[in-house]
Amino acid sequence: MRSRKLLKLLTSKFLLVCLLLLVELALLPALIIGASYVFNLTQIASIVFAVIDIVITLFIINSDINAEYKIAWIVPVLLLPLIGSILYLALRRKQTPRRKLKKLMTHLRGVDCLYAQDLSVMEKYRAKGEFAEQCAAYVSHESLLPAADFTDAEYFPCGEKYAERLLEELKKAEKFIFLEYFIISLGKFWGSVLEILQEKAAAGVDVRVIYDDIGSMFKVPSDYEQQLEKTGIQCMCFNRFRPVLDVAQNNRTHRKIAVIDGLTAFTGGINLADEYVNETHPYGHWKDTGVMIRGRAVQNFTAMFLQLWTLKGKPDDFQKFLTDAPAGNRLCIPFSDTPFDDSAQNGQHNLCEDLYLKIIYRARKYVYINTPYLIIDGEMKRALITAARSGVDVRITVPEIPDKKYVFALTKAFYSQLVREGIKIYRYTPGFIHAKSIVSDGKCCIIGTTNMDFRSFYLHCECNAMFFDETMSEQLHKDYLETCEKSKLVTEKEIKVGLPSLIYRSVLRIFAPLL
Repeated sequence: MRSRKLLKLLTSKFLLVCLLLLVELALLPALIIGASYVFNLTQIASIVFAVIDIVITLFIINSDINAEYKIAWIVPVLLLPLIGSILYLALRRKQTPRRKLKKLMTHLRGVDCLYAQDLSVMEKYRAKGEFAEQCAAYVSHESLLPAADFTDAEYFPCGEKYAERLLEELKKAEKFIFLEYFIISLGKFWGSVLEILQEKAAAGVDVRVIYDDIGSMFKVPSDYEQQLEKTGIQCMCFNRFRPVLDVAQNNRTHRKIAVIDGLTAFTGGINLADEYVNETHPYGHWKDTGVMIRGRAVQNFTAMFLQLWTLKGKPDDFQKFLTDAPAGNRLCIPFSDTPFDDSAQNGQHNLCEDLYLKIIYRARKYVYINTPYLIIDGEMKRALITAARSGVDVRITVPEIPDKKYVFALTKAFYSQLVREGIKIYRYTPGFIHAKSIVSDGKCCIIGTTNMDFRSFYLHCECNAMFFDETMSEQLHKDYLETCEKSKLVTEKEIKVGLPSLIYRSVLRIFAPLL
């Protein structure tokens, strides 16, 4: 076993690059002394730095990462002699430690009843058509979560209705409550949730909360995890921020999950903060979407939560949380993306992005997309353009008022070619649209937490629900058209900008995968 590991290490690309750098560094004094009689030190340094940069560039070109990531790294390596190479070696995407992966997955892999695909459910997907069957098989293979059915679902076109129903369902909890959110912020909405959680914890309900440290930074006290624990609420602050050079700091849980007794689940774009329910208005009216699901599909959300909870280090009996829910005739595949698998870490492919691509290429009448950020790779751009050229009504709704100006500028950088190719981009003029969804042809849709940007696709833990359900698709379709009526269509005249803005946006596009 050790010999295999040693052989793998000796033949790895990383070791080759390290050895080359060590050789170059070892030869550097000799080069300086030997060549100082012919060249000055500046010329010698330039030659050595150039060799190092060429080696690193060749390594990047031959790596298995996404093409956009390659360009984003090659440019600084070539423009910043030595510094660019050092930055690449320090900040390039790193593999998650195998011990951490093992800890993350061991317990869940042992719960056979959770991962076993119900063949009767797959028959329902097969009856729905080839596309539904293929997507179900693909998600089950990639996420290890089964395709599922559900009995009932409710679509929320705004955060206010989502919050109202969430509070109602939390009050009904008898066994357990699991909450996992990117942002928790002290305020009216979270205060209402917290009051119920404390009451339920005092009554013996198992209450657990996961929040992201970066997402909730400056919104709750730094010791908030301990504060909640004192009230009887089990809590985990995910991936605490450390002021060190560590790319793992980019891996956040961007998910929004609420599970009540294993019978009801919520997801969507809404965090536990006042702006999401329009109690405050930092960016005008906040447009968001969410969904509540009942039935066997809820079990997938339970699994997602427990997957991260294992990082807390406490052993648990997962069986007690696998509630027997009634079977349903409606189809939904709740799935999760994490940055911990090799394909995501290499920027090769992402489950949610792949499903978006499948929907876009399959579309015959329309594809409508909501996203707060539009920062896409070449493959996604080609899919959108191909659909538009094929006569499909392709629409994308983005914010009018940005929450991050440089990201907004980057989003605008993608307007030009898309608009010229016939893709309709709408700016949500009342304020900020934070919804993340896609719906096509009234047959399938995805609602969840994934933005159309590199961070969501490759760096964050995300969750979504893919519906093969005409009722849910029609509700999302209707809401989308109503949103378009409140929005302004981007015209070709608007996308024309001056040279300074054009240069700025072009530079941003190069470095988009790293931002």
